[in-house]
Amino acid sequence: MKFTGEAASLPDHEQAIIFQTAAEIGVPATFLAAIRIAENGRAGREFGVLSEAADTYEAQCRIAALSIRNNTYRHVARFREWPVDAQGDLSEAFTKFMATRWAPVGTENDPTNLNAHWPGNVWRVHHGSGVVA
Repeated sequence: MKFTGEAASLPDHEQAIIFQTAAEIGVPATFLAAIRIAENGRAGREFGVLSEAADTYEAQCRIAALSIRNNTYRHVARFREWPVDAQGDLSEAFTKFMATRWAPVGTENDPTNLNAHWPGNVWRVHHGSGVVA
């Protein structure tokens, strides 16, 4: 499988890890790829995981995928609705909700306020990317 859209710009080996991890955890690969692109972190920070020890691409990817899954449950508990839009993708409302936990605005480690752009960047990539066999 390969991504289409902006997610297709990721190297093949990264795409393979994203697809495998997304399938294992049960989250949309396009949303996981969107986080990777939005974060664009250096080696050992590719997905922006800072709160846990995750110094490999695989560990970063896994923690990001688990966070997507866990935040879908948090979203349901808070809003009493599954966070899926009419196209069957994680919704823009979910993307904004996840941003408040994953990339909160005003945090100390974001002195230039890049987190303000996180939900829009993730939504754009997630909604504009697809998968081909």
